Amino acid sequence: MPTPTGCQFVPYLSIRDAGPAVAFYARVFGVEPSLRLDMPDGRVMHCEFRVGGGRFFVSEELPEHGGQASPAALGGTTVAVHLYVNDCDAVVRAMADAGATVLADQFWGERFARVRDPFGHEWGVATQLQEMTPAEIESSAAALFAKMAE
Repeated sequence: MPTPTGCQFVPYLSIRDAGPAVAFYARVFGVEPSLRLDMPDGRVMHCEFRVGGGRFFVSEELPEHGGQASPAALGGTTVAVHLYVNDCDAVVRAMADAGATVLADQFWGERFARVRDPFGHEWGVATQLQEMTPAEIESSAAALFAKMAE
């Protein structure tokens, strides 16, 4: 299969009652949506955020229109959005201050935190601290597992 050129992965988050989520993401990322289309009843049909060189979309779960189930409907999420940022701690602090829950906080060549936003979506937030080879990462993981077994 040929590799697509100009390919860009864009997460599309389905959220029950997406209005508060739009406000949350605007606050956390410090940007207003570049596009927001609401349905006649006020529900968010489509909302687009542009953050750095990337973007992501948000909408209501809209099952009557074939929309994806939200984490609220599933009782959890099946995917995590992973972000590389210049300052992991600042982004995680902004998310926590806005109501997210920090689930894990660790590092292995990266400063990394796993966060669940108030709408059930999980985010991995990382800042690369050093470039590590696969062998160095495997060695670091082995040391961590050995310490966990003590």
